[in-house]
Amino acid sequence: MKPAFEPRPVLLSVSHSAVLGGYRKRYSEVARNSPLAVNLLAPKRWTQFNRTIELEETSDTSYRVIARQPRAAGFLGQGLKNTTHFYPGLGKILREIKPDIIELWEEPFAAVTFQVIRAAKRILPGAKIIFFSAQNIRKNYPPPFSWWEQYTYRRADFAFVINREAEAVIREKGWPGESLVLPLGVNPGLFRRFDSPDLRKELGLTGFTVGFIGKLETQKGVLDLIRAAGRLSGDFHLLIIGNGPLRPRAGRLVAELGLTGKTRFIPAADYDKMPAYLNCLDVLVLPSVTLPGLKEQFGRVLIEAMSCSVPVIGSDSGEIPNVIGDGGLTFPEGDPAALAERIVMLRKDPDRARELGRQGRRRVEAKFSWEAIARRQIEVYRQLLGS
Repeated sequence: MKPAFEPRPVLLSVSHSAVLGGYRKRYSEVARNSPLAVNLLAPKRWTQFNRTIELEETSDTSYRVIARQPRAAGFLGQGLKNTTHFYPGLGKILREIKPDIIELWEEPFAAVTFQVIRAAKRILPGAKIIFFSAQNIRKNYPPPFSWWEQYTYRRADFAFVINREAEAVIREKGWPGESLVLPLGVNPGLFRRFDSPDLRKELGLTGFTVGFIGKLETQKGVLDLIRAAGRLSGDFHLLIIGNGPLRPRAGRLVAELGLTGKTRFIPAADYDKMPAYLNCLDVLVLPSVTLPGLKEQFGRVLIEAMSCSVPVIGSDSGEIPNVIGDGGLTFPEGDPAALAERIVMLRKDPDRARELGRQGRRRVEAKFSWEAIARRQIEVYRQLLGS
């Protein structure tokens, strides 16, 4: 006798970044727009860049969160915290939910990627495996990372990559299968345009406000932004949100350039407060620079600002120009004078600044909204399941 209903296919997604509630909109969109039963394996807490984040609760019941605390694989000296963890009790999880598709938002050389694929091939040999990569510069890793990477390439069924350069890297290193460029996303319902007069007043921001949000480290180019601000005149403010090893040096440079009264430093802000800070800005700047072995892979803060209709200026490092498109301006990386010219250009032409903000919002809705990204993921799931 034919069963009364067909069982729903099951998706297991594994992601350490999903510890943040704001980053889980992807899974609700997949669950809402597909027949998949969506399960998410995420850490109970995650520590990185000297910050510990507890798994954030949400009211979304469209998918199931399986919270487990990962352990490190004993390679902490490698400085690769987000690639050395694994999940105790993984086999029990796989046997319980029996996923048809397992996607790993983890690099192919990560310990957890090797652990999940190896366990799945033993327990659920028919499950389809998807891995993710954001590495846009070829790096040769020492064992066991190089072994895990090649194991992933031999056993996986599909690859999501953050940009074309990352796709080229996995090809060069031996990935023979299909892949899809799948950028990071943003929730346009949360990141939207609204006035923040009270917050601007609280922060003491007057005039034209230039913002930076990110880690205060060499690769993010915050010192170039401060040097560019030193070339500006008139009523303006510089808002720098973030923390990192360059914080003391950044403070000294601000003082040297006479910008103390025009600059406000704020430690890293909670994710749900970011839209309010972004709406305090007249322009958001991401002045990243390319370093040996390190190049901007995406620049999530760009699409968050663009979603708020805030015009953006980014350097030409890595993926930044492709993310910005027609939603902002770019400048040659490491060139504070050119950056200052772009800031002055937008300050003197508010109509153009507003139009760039509108174009940025349209670009986000079409290309970087979680809904748009989920549609592309679902097509891959259908292809893998043969439906």
